[in-house]
Amino acid sequence: MSKIKPIIIYSLKLLFICWLVIIVLTTSVTLRNWLAAPLVVHRANARGDACYILAGGGALWERLDAAAELVQMGRVKSILLMKDEHTGQFSFKANKTWTRTQWANDYLAWRGISPDRIGWIPQAEGLFGTLTEARTVAKNLPQNVKTLVIVSSAPHMRRSALAFRRALPDDIKLVPYAATSFESSYEMYHPIWLEYLKLFFYFVIA
Repeated sequence: MSKIKPIIIYSLKLLFICWLVIIVLTTSVTLRNWLAAPLVVHRANARGDACYILAGGGALWERLDAAAELVQMGRVKSILLMKDEHTGQFSFKANKTWTRTQWANDYLAWRGISPDRIGWIPQAEGLFGTLTEARTVAKNLPQNVKTLVIVSSAPHMRRSALAFRRALPDDIKLVPYAATSFESSYEMYHPIWLEYLKLFFYFVIA
């Protein structure tokens, strides 16, 4: 026992030092770009029948922007989003609290997207966010959509593409489109290691 205890203490110290080094090094934009590069899957010339915007807190707005541009450039005909009836922020324009669905709808209208270009997927709750989204979209995808562009933040793209590819029928073509470059993303400084962990987990269970 006396020999085992120092080994455990040494291992914990080494683990802490490695963790500290990783934290310090990943404050570098260049290094973070290098570490995140394998996570990013992006087709700059993405085209399809529709695009689906993945849900995502503060990152949603950059995704809405990207999807609106795809429509305005004539690359997709419509935008699909999942309904989110959770309470959002207070709207001073409407003088009441809006749901997140209402905020997304209003923002797209501000970006020049008419309501007839927006389709809503029923809200789904699940333990695995993106995987739950992918499976719900697969069940509710309009029949006229044969090529689907998925729009998410850059570091989420490989995991999102994996989840959607495994959820969608084989005859549906999937096109990944990152809303922004990694360094411009809302999630630039979110933990990269966590995204790799999620990717591995999705690879196993999706």
